[in-house]
Amino acid sequence: VLLRGWHTPALFADDVRYVPPPALGPTPINGRAAVLAFWRAIGGSPDITITNLSLEEAEPNRFVRTARLTHRNDDEALDYVIRQVTEVRGGRVVSQVNEQIGGG
Repeated sequence: VLLRGWHTPALFADDVRYVPPPALGPTPINGRAAVLAFWRAIGGSPDITITNLSLEEAEPNRFVRTARLTHRNDDEALDYVIRQVTEVRGGRVVSQVNEQIGGG
């Protein structure tokens, strides 16, 4: 599955715990507003391609996937592979942890 565009902020809970891919910043971020501010601060990733490589675990409230992310702007491209663990409650992401496992 190939996805284009950056994160959909509406899917994050108000009190989400988000750990961005280390290529973008290793500091955990707490709260939807802070996640939005983070993405704005790094330029909002105007052109990001996400290619799902594998789905390791899929439960109603949790999924684990491996994905390749490529961010492009006019000057450069950043390409890396992550293992992403996402927990969901009430249809909202309450925790998302991204561990870089390749590239970057």
